[in-house]
Amino acid sequence: MDATVLVVGAGYAGVAAANRIAAGGAAVTVVDPREEFVERVRLHRLAAGTGAATVPLREVLHRRVRTRAARVTRIGDGTATLDDRDVLRFDRLVYAVGSGAGTAPDGALRVDTLESARRVHDATAALPDGAVVAVVGAGLTGLETATELAAARPGLHVRLLSAGPVAAELPARSRDRVRARLASLGVEVGEGVTVTDPAALGAGLVVWTTTPAVPGLARDSGLPVDDDGRLRTDATLTCTGDARIVGAGDAVAAPPEVGLVRASCQAALPLGVAAARTVVAGLRGRPAPAASVSYAAQCLALGPDAALIQLVDRHDVPRPVALGGGAAAVVKEQVCRYALRRARGRVA
Repeated sequence: MDATVLVVGAGYAGVAAANRIAAGGAAVTVVDPREEFVERVRLHRLAAGTGAATVPLREVLHRRVRTRAARVTRIGDGTATLDDRDVLRFDRLVYAVGSGAGTAPDGALRVDTLESARRVHDATAALPDGAVVAVVGAGLTGLETATELAAARPGLHVRLLSAGPVAAELPARSRDRVRARLASLGVEVGEGVTVTDPAALGAGLVVWTTTPAVPGLARDSGLPVDDDGRLRTDATLTCTGDARIVGAGDAVAAPPEVGLVRASCQAALPLGVAAARTVVAGLRGRPAPAASVSYAAQCLALGPDAALIQLVDRHDVPRPVALGGGAAAVVKEQVCRYALRRARGRVA
């Protein structure tokens, strides 16, 4: 297969796509600023100092995949311009830039990128016992961050602040389990709290865990995007404005028949695999099948020795069944390992 494929982004979706396209015979180059694969599902551990969240990128890629440590600043007519002003040409491009580009107000740090998690780690390590850490946002990221910090540094006073109820998306019984775990770790919970000025909290560290945004690359490149800047695609993940571009991961606005796309391995991995299928089919002059995303569970870490595995239907709607405690922590760890294995595929 005499073709050049660029994969922009080396997260779960990008790596899954690159490996499978390379296995099909195309020349693949992954473009990403980092030479590390970031396990986003472990960033809360990195922030708290309880574990690593990276693997050398070369270890997770097919041997025929090349890498380029750079950032794509613009996608043009069969070209990608890099931040070092180099221009790479492509026959196909996989747009897998992910999310995590959210902003935090002055005086607060985010935790959803490798660099921001490292900053939280350094800031936390410098705090004395008795200092206050305020975690703003009580979604899954906020809960994982607050519980991991409280377990790792019991001498800190961790506060979890939310404009709405804690773990609002979970069933009542699961919410009770989460609240009990927060209480056991000494995490102070404040609901109905809207934070506009981190300095007013009087905390030694403020961690901002509100919903991340996607990078502006697609919009800046004049490609079709939704209101949030996600690349618009058809059901095969092909960009609606350029058939040479295929989207993957949570920076994609796919049609409803593909299924709900949320920031998770459960969406990124099948979308990466589907993107690879679409690219290979296109290069061979064949029609591509539609992509499909379905869910099985929401996996929530609650410190290093506890978790909550909330079963959901394929549309991510919670079922009345959940697993908690240490057994759930074991399952959560296995899920994280499986996600990395599936991204790698069969790396030759």
